[in-house]
Amino acid sequence: MYCYLIVFLLSLRVMFYNCENLLFSSGHVYEKLANLSRVVVASGEGYPPAIIGLAEVENDSIMRRWTQRTPLAKWYYRFVVTDSPDVRGINVALMYQPDDYRVIGHESVRIVMPDDIRPTRDLLHVWGRVVNGDTVDVVVCHLPSRYGGKKASDKARAIAHTYLRHLMDSISACRVNPHLIVMGDFNDYPTSKQVQRNFSGYVNLMLPLQKALMKGRLSYGSHKYAGEWVFLDHFLVNVSMTDTLQTVHVVNPRSFAMPFMLIDDEKRLGVRPKRSRYGYQYEGGYSDHLPILLDLMIRKK
Repeated sequence: MYCYLIVFLLSLRVMFYNCENLLFSSGHVYEKLANLSRVVVASGEGYPPAIIGLAEVENDSIMRRWTQRTPLAKWYYRFVVTDSPDVRGINVALMYQPDDYRVIGHESVRIVMPDDIRPTRDLLHVWGRVVNGDTVDVVVCHLPSRYGGKKASDKARAIAHTYLRHLMDSISACRVNPHLIVMGDFNDYPTSKQVQRNFSGYVNLMLPLQKALMKGRLSYGSHKYAGEWVFLDHFLVNVSMTDTLQTVHVVNPRSFAMPFMLIDDEKRLGVRPKRSRYGYQYEGGYSDHLPILLDLMIRKK
């Protein structure tokens, strides 16, 4: 008698996208939601990503509007969103397709800043099961901005790093075989000494992409600053998740851009992300960031 073991390799797409001021008060919000939906659908090549981390969304009301009253409604997305003390009123969120990612629970982690540093966004931790039964933990973050300059804001990001690293280590310690994906706007480059030092032991999937950008081997990052493309948006994972022999692993991290998401950069060379507003002018676009993607590969026996 012979036994045959058949292994299926399934793929789920994961996205992170800083939506740039997705607020009811920002004007043209319904047009912006339709535009962002176009990006989401295009990024999945016809089938939108199963898991989407988001930054700069206002609240559950705008997320409900997005998931139920735009072209995304036919994919039956569900969502989790934080309620942070951020002075701009922006939060992070996770949007997911429940057939692909079955959420078990979620928590918000408050980053407590000293009195002389303005409040920032909470960390969002969501855990759920994928199709082979393995648990995948997802953390979505939007770390303190460079308001006042990089040097002046390094302290705020260092504090946020401490909270994020503690959360990552806690998750990794409590799982027998951890599958952790951290995604977010770090407001810093993957080549930053502070980022590399504070998250040593984890793999920053955007580090080789940032290095390729610096050598002119890559066309786009996730953000354009002072005429240069960079990666402010990162994916961090456990080391084991880069091993293609694992039951859950990640491949092909990249930024995502289609021609309709870009516009000629009149002040600099090349192109830049087409924004909703550029200064005081309504541009009718999407965001000042490009989304980043990866593919989550799942072995199912």
